Order: sequence, then C-alpha cells, then structure tokens
Amino acid sequence: MMEGSETVKFRAHIGGAHYVSVTSGYQCVDMRKFYQPFGSIDADIKPTKKGVALRLDEWTHLVGLIDVINTAHPSLATAMPCYFEESHASPTSWLSCCECHPFLNNLSQPTV
Repeated sequence: MMEGSETVKFRAHIGGAHYVSVTSGYQCVDMRKFYQPFGSIDADIKPTKKGVALRLDEWTHLVGLIDVINTAHPSLATAMPCYFEESHASPTSWLSCCECHPFLNNLSQPTV
C-alpha cells in the first residue's frame, strides 16, 4: 500500500446506544445513535438516521471550543462516565448497566 492509503475503520462507544466513528473514504467524524435488530448479536448493530457527521475542519473547530463549552456549562466539565460510579463495582452490576451495554438485553430475546 502507498503511504496514507491505509484503511481506517474506528468506532468507539460513547454511552447508551451512541457511537463515534471515522472511516476511510469519508472525510468526517460521525456521531450517531445505533440500534440492534431483534435477536442479533452486538457485532450486528446498525446506524440510525439520528446523528451528525462533522467534516474534519468542523471537528477541529468543535474540539477547540471544549474550554468555552465547559466554562459556559460547568456541569459538563465535571461530568463523569457511569462506570466510575460505585454501582459498577461488581461485574454483574456493570453488565446490567444500559449505558455501558445498551444491546446486551436483546441477546436473551428469542429471534423471530
């Protein structure tokens, strides 16, 4: 492969059914809600139309505004992910968290 032509496929869970992704061929950062078709496994999640794709220059601008946003909304600056809470101390309680594992409950439902 030529330099700079590597395939990039990145998706990170940011809470609930929301993910952020970057994929080669699309010059954007995509933040989107996902869903899981009934009875499928976690790898089979699909994107919804609910989300936003920011061009790379828009993403850079947004990242540059983080301090301004945190100053205007102090509760965002001090927000902590749920997995830092005491309720996530045991593996069972962590696995039952809908924010950390939004599609885990679908696994036990019968397929149609």
